[in-house]
This record gives sequence, C-alpha cells and structure tokens, in this order.
Amino acid sequence: MNLRELQQHKRAVMVDGIVKESRPVGCASPSWLACYPNFQDALRGGETSFRALPHFAKLPVLKRTATNTEAQAVFTSVTLNEVRAAYVELSTTCVVEAVESYLSVGMHSENLQSIRSSILDTIAAQFPHATVPQVARPPCLLSPGKGIFLDGWQRFFTYLSRDDKTIPLLAVDWPVVYERLAGNSPEDGRAATNLPR
Repeated sequence: MNLRELQQHKRAVMVDGIVKESRPVGCASPSWLACYPNFQDALRGGETSFRALPHFAKLPVLKRTATNTEAQAVFTSVTLNEVRAAYVELSTTCVVEAVESYLSVGMHSENLQSIRSSILDTIAAQFPHATVPQVARPPCLLSPGKGIFLDGWQRFFTYLSRDDKTIPLLAVDWPVVYERLAGNSPEDGRAATNLPR
C-alpha cells in the first residue's frame, strides 16, 4: 500500500482550524472513551494526549485539580502529559440535541420536542451572562458516565446564546488523572481531591 492509499484510510480531524490525522478508521475505540457515550464517535477522532492540547483547552482540567500556585499548575500539567484526552469542536446543533436528550430523560409525552426546548430555555435563564473569548474558547469539560458536562454549563449556554456555530468539548481519562496526581503530587495527592471518582 502506498502513502496515498494509507492516508485515505485515516480519519481526518479538524481541531482549531488545523486538519490533524487521527488513528486509522478501522481502529477500535479505546476503552477509556466508553465513559463518554454521548460523543464517543467524535471524541475517538480527536483522541490525543494532554500534552498535545492547546493551553486554553487544558485550563478547565487544571482548575478542576485545584492547583493554587503557578508552580503547582506547571507540576500538574507535566504530570498529566501522557494522560489520554480528546478535544473536539462539534456543531452546536449536535451538542444541543445531546443536552436536550439528557435533560428530558424520564419524560413521557407526545409533545417531547417542545418540552425539551422549554427546559433548555428555562435552564439557560438561570445562568448569568458570561464573557468568553471568540478565539481560543475554553471547552466544556465532559462528564464521564451518563452525564453531559462536568464543568462548563455556563460556557455552553454562552456559546449557545451568541449563536456560535460549534461548541468545544474536552474528554479526559479521569481515572488515570486521579491516579497520576495522587501518586505524584508533592502534597500527597491533595491537589487531586476535586476530581470525579
């Protein structure tokens, strides 16, 4: 197989306007992504390491690990370099549909679509307006399991209200994050106490 044929068998992924090649199309999804059922297919295409993420995409994870000083933030970032992560931008419509489905679980109605929209509008009204950058937008941090966002609801509603065409999402291999920080922290893992288990 020549190089051109090999390239055709890889999935092209756009991240921050740059086309990056991911793993071959036929590769099975890594097990850590099974924790993110709502966006698993898209995340598989954007799989990378924490080190490869742009700084603004790393910030929600670093803030979640409660690093108080610059030195702790640098230590945490280096410790997490090889942790698996997936950073993608999905169409707003796709993310809204997933959020609406999540919010309407357990509702039984013939008019479910209008209920979903009103739920989203009601929740959006609860969040104060936030200012987020137009470029280098912080991602909504995805929740493992059956949830949607671990962190970033306000960012989601900000992107939605200003009619952004895409919404940035970040998934992280949380068990490995917790394990690395608990085993390597100079404060015996205290920096990792805010991580989901």
